[in-house]
Amino acid sequence: MEEIQKDRLRHVVIGVGAGIFKSHIPALTTLPSVDLVAVSDINTVEGRRRAEELHCNFYEDYRQMLVEVKPDVAIILTPPFLHARVAIDCLQAGCHVLTEKPMAIQVAEADTMIEMAQRSKRLLAVMFQHRFRPEIIAARKLLREGVIGDIQRVEFSAVWTRPSSYYQMAAWRATWAGEGGGVLTNQASHNLDVLCHLVGSPARVFAWTRRLLHKQIETEDTVQAMVEWPNGALGSIHISTAEADDDERLKIVGTRGILEIGRDTLTAQTLDMDITEYASQSDDPYAKPRRHPYAITLGEGSADFTEVYRSLHNAILYGSPLSSDGVDARMELELANAIIYSSYRHCEVELPLDRQGYNTLLKELQGNG
Repeated sequence: MEEIQKDRLRHVVIGVGAGIFKSHIPALTTLPSVDLVAVSDINTVEGRRRAEELHCNFYEDYRQMLVEVKPDVAIILTPPFLHARVAIDCLQAGCHVLTEKPMAIQVAEADTMIEMAQRSKRLLAVMFQHRFRPEIIAARKLLREGVIGDIQRVEFSAVWTRPSSYYQMAAWRATWAGEGGGVLTNQASHNLDVLCHLVGSPARVFAWTRRLLHKQIETEDTVQAMVEWPNGALGSIHISTAEADDDERLKIVGTRGILEIGRDTLTAQTLDMDITEYASQSDDPYAKPRRHPYAITLGEGSADFTEVYRSLHNAILYGSPLSSDGVDARMELELANAIIYSSYRHCEVELPLDRQGYNTLLKELQGNG
C-alpha cells in the first residue's frame, strides 16, 4: 500500500449527489495536500458513480465511513438542514470539518458546532470563497488601514436572478425545514458574509422579507433591512432572486472617504479632510470637502473553492490563520436569522439574537409550533 505523505490529509466527502459537488472537484483532485479516501451519499447509485470516477471507497452510511476510514478532514455537502448534525458527528469522530454554506439553518446550531469544534480541538471551516475575491481582499486591507476613516454608512444590494425551475431542482430548496429560509440562507449567505467580513456584525436590525415573484416557494425571495452597527453607523441591505438588477453593489462611506465595491471592481475616494474636522472648522456653510481618487492595485485571488481548501490545509498542517472559521461564519447566519425574526415578529431586533425566540419562530414556520 502506498505510504501517505505527512503533508497530505485524508479527506472524505458527505453528500456527493449535490450539484455543488462539481465545484469542489478541482480542489479535491488537484491540491497536493488532498488524499480523497471515501465519499458518502444516501443516493447509492450517484454515490457509487462518483466514487468510481474519483477512485475511492463509497459508503451509504457516513457514520460507518467515519469509524472505518478515520479521515483527517470531512467535507459536508448535504442539504442545509443536515449541516449541523453531520458536522457535529464528524467533529466528535476527530475530523476537521469544511461545510458548505450556510453552516446551519439557525444560529443556535452554529453555537453547538463551534462548541464541539473547540471541545474536540478540531477546526471548523465554512465555504465562503467570496472572501478571496481580489476586490474584497483589497477593500478589507483599506478598511483595516483606516483609509476611509470611521465608517458612517453602508449600502449593500445584491441580485441572484433565479427562475422557477431553480427551485424545482430539489425539494428542500426555499423551505423552512430544508433551508430555514430562502434567498437569505442560500444565496445571501455569501453577501452577508462579505458584509460582516468587511464591516463587522450589526448591532440592530429592522427588516422586511417578501415573496414577490416566486409564489410557489414557502420562504422569501426578497429582503430589505435597515441596520445599525455598534459605532452608530447606519446601513441598508437589499437582496433578491426576483429581480434583474446588477449582481452586487456595496458602498461604504467613512469620515475620510468612500469605497464602492462590485463584482471584480473596487474604487475609492478620499476627502481633503476628515468630515468631523470639516464640520467644526469650515467657514463655508455650503461647500463640501473635496474628494480625490485613491489609487488601488488589485492583487491575485478569485472566488475559488481551492483557496478555501488551501487555507484550511495550511491551518491544519502549519497553524496558519483559518480564512473563514466557524466563529466568523456564524455572523452572517445570525444576521440572516435576525432579519427573518424582525420581519415575522414586526420588531427591531438587537444582536446577539435571542436564540430561544428564534427557535420558537422557526418551529412555527415549519408547522411544528
